[in-house]
Amino acid sequence: MNKFLYIGALIYLPVFYYKKDLQVTEQLELFLYIFVLLSFVIAPISNSVILEAKRDKYICVKLLRISPTRYTQATLGFKFVHFFVYFLPAVIVFFSIFGASTGQAILFTLLMTAWRLIGEALTLWIFDKTDIILWKKYTLVWSAILAGTLAAYIPLAVGNPFAISRVIFNLPISFAILTLGVIAVFYIAKYPDYRRAVDAVTKIDEPLLDMGKMISTAKQAEVSIKESDSSSTYSAIDRYSDKTGYAYLNAIFFDRHRRFLIQPVIRRLYVIAVLTAAGFASMLIFPEASFTLASQLVDGLPILVFIMYFTSIGERVCKAMFYNCDISLLRYGFYRDQETILQNFKIRFMKIAGLNLIPSAAICIAVSALILFSGVHWPMMDAFSFLLSIIFLSLFFSVHHLFMYYIFQPYSTEFNMKNPFFRIVNGIVYGICIICFQFQSTPAYFAVVVLIATMVYITAALILVYKLSPRTFRIK
Repeated sequence: MNKFLYIGALIYLPVFYYKKDLQVTEQLELFLYIFVLLSFVIAPISNSVILEAKRDKYICVKLLRISPTRYTQATLGFKFVHFFVYFLPAVIVFFSIFGASTGQAILFTLLMTAWRLIGEALTLWIFDKTDIILWKKYTLVWSAILAGTLAAYIPLAVGNPFAISRVIFNLPISFAILTLGVIAVFYIAKYPDYRRAVDAVTKIDEPLLDMGKMISTAKQAEVSIKESDSSSTYSAIDRYSDKTGYAYLNAIFFDRHRRFLIQPVIRRLYVIAVLTAAGFASMLIFPEASFTLASQLVDGLPILVFIMYFTSIGERVCKAMFYNCDISLLRYGFYRDQETILQNFKIRFMKIAGLNLIPSAAICIAVSALILFSGVHWPMMDAFSFLLSIIFLSLFFSVHHLFMYYIFQPYSTEFNMKNPFFRIVNGIVYGICIICFQFQSTPAYFAVVVLIATMVYITAALILVYKLSPRTFRIK
């Protein structure tokens, strides 16, 4: 099923929804192009079975003393038989949708399997000659993933892709890939020093061997603050001497976590700046494609719902509030009083909304600049509605994460999330963001819908938090 999800969600749906006006043969070319970029270029770089750091490998080879050669060859054989058998039905189904034959689907799956084996042999050869474990070169790997992903999906926006079927189904090229795949199998089978390869990735201090501990440590680090942040609190006491009660408590908390809160905002500003610079650069290099992209951006408000969901820092702030403040105070009854909860909720909502408005304002400026300089006609009313929608979406997701925190309080003292309803409701909101891709309307109508939804959500959140949180906002 995961192969169907992989092909369906990452390859078929983008082609189907964004290029539905193309002929079936053109859609097949685009489908193949994205498939090849994701599975032939990105996957071999980011995945390695032989040099994978895995707890099972450590137990079998180090503790149970199974031969590293037998273990590696057995797991690799199972992995690639499983890979071919499970990919084949999914490839046949999606190929048939675009009118490709079953023979082409079988050949494509064989080529993909052979290519991945070539990748395994190549990473093993690089390790043998240089002691370099490729997947640990994080900068290289993530750069390749980012570049490959951009290259895969750019044709969805700027035009038809390279006709990859002429290459992938070219008889000499197919024969060469299959031959190299067979050579790779022999190289892997005859490799003499698997002990060194296993030792290199199963060191006792390798964090990936204990994934649970690594995740727990990462979650602790995510909400911990530096000693210098604590020392700055003493100077902040005088700064907020005019405040009292919970306003004072929250002012001290946000001041103490200033670096923690500002960092994600700055990262988002960097991303917006880089994308904006890339947009201006493309205007100079590909003016026609940039004009097309800017034209689509004018009608891209539904996509911005998805973008604003990820731009919000509300969830990160809520997690920090729980582990660095509320986890202690929730043990006292007065802190779960209705009036106290509502007062804290209002103060925190204003702070989170203020932080989220910074990247939102940057997005407004970036989008306005890109559209105006591209030469696309953008009526004043549409522009105003567009920018207003971004601001209200920012407020919507600010209240959403805080509301979820007060109603479901998902965090446990072991840095886990224990409330399934928190994930379910978040999943529903995430699904609605995706469904919004299909929402066709004028910017003015969209802005009115977002405005009403935001106002209703804020009002409902204030009422429900006041009524329900004394029972739901607690330590689990």
